[in-house]
Amino acid sequence: MNQQIFEKMGRFRQKVIRLAIFENKSIYETAIACGCSVEKVKRVMKKWKALTKEKELVSSAKESK
Repeated sequence: MNQQIFEKMGRFRQKVIRLAIFENKSIYETAIACGCSVEKVKRVMKKWKALTKEKELVSSAKESK
């Protein structure tokens, strides 16, 4: 888990990511637990994946130099 990215996000996003990714809940269970729509959970997960992928690309570029 990328702790720095996780800590920069708000409480709601942290809750969604914790439930959906780290506790392996389904998107529907996460939406019910957070009291939001499935679409909102999907948007948060999409942002998380983009941020972590970006961080991995930057760190791999630094290592190759």
